[in-house]
Amino acid sequence: MKKVSLIAALLLCTTLSGCAGSTKDETVQDQDVAYQQAMDVGSQALAIERYSVAEKSYREATRLALRRNDVGAIGDASYNLAVTQLAADEPSDALQTVQNARSALAMRQGSEAHATAGGLPQSSHGAETVESDSGALSLVAAASAFRLNDLGTAAREARVATQSPDTDVALRGAFVQGLVAARQHDSTTLMSAIGTIQSAKPPQSAVQKGDLAELQACYSLNSNPQQAMNHAADAVSLRRETGDYRAMARALALEAQAARQAGQGQRANALLAQAAQSLGARAGTDADTDPLAAQYMREAGSMAPIQPFKARETTP
Repeated sequence: MKKVSLIAALLLCTTLSGCAGSTKDETVQDQDVAYQQAMDVGSQALAIERYSVAEKSYREATRLALRRNDVGAIGDASYNLAVTQLAADEPSDALQTVQNARSALAMRQGSEAHATAGGLPQSSHGAETVESDSGALSLVAAASAFRLNDLGTAAREARVATQSPDTDVALRGAFVQGLVAARQHDSTTLMSAIGTIQSAKPPQSAVQKGDLAELQACYSLNSNPQQAMNHAADAVSLRRETGDYRAMARALALEAQAARQAGQGQRANALLAQAAQSLGARAGTDADTDPLAAQYMREAGSMAPIQPFKARETTP
């Protein structure tokens, strides 16, 4: 079974792809190949941030899964679609996809899914499929709601995600709980989230280490800004290592906030400008400038361009 790491999105969820199934007749095998190709193309496109291609591929995969009335495949493909939309900074669309997936799965509750003869290739999220692990969809919903500043929904969905039998999903759910708590100045819940991640069975992944460092920076921000700067700087390095550049920009902004509280205004402005340019580089043109990038650059008080190396039309 193959797990494909998502690059970018708040939560570095994992997209799901299929595994080889049992021998089937030629027609069914062709259908399996079409589904598998759609899932693979989506995964490859997502890895290089070609979100429109990934979204189109995962929509095709969900269509094929619905046509076959295959519950496991419906859950996996729709989950991948929602993750892609979140990575593309379309949290409202991701929430709608989660809602559609839940409706489709509820309609088929109790049905035999991918385990039936002739079903589409099995997919897995750890030991569970999305169909049997509602925590995976809740994780995407929590991250999307947080991105939209709907903290109540984010907290509820994150709580569900923490109950997932998949350790990665549960730990990321705790991370979102911590982010929400930090935004709400709830130090008790924030410390609980930190404890959950700290107690994870070793070895910790770079993603988990980055989550922990970011939450620790949030926790120490007011009481010890210098320590918060150190934790945030660690988070920046770890996010860069995992390729989660939006989270890296968030950590840069957090480090800037700590620097300002420590009386290092010049450093804070430089860090905010770096965060702005990182987010701006994702778009490529001034017309597509990320609003958050513009906000960071304004807060930095910098005249530096958000996209100093933007793509331009050229004539032969």
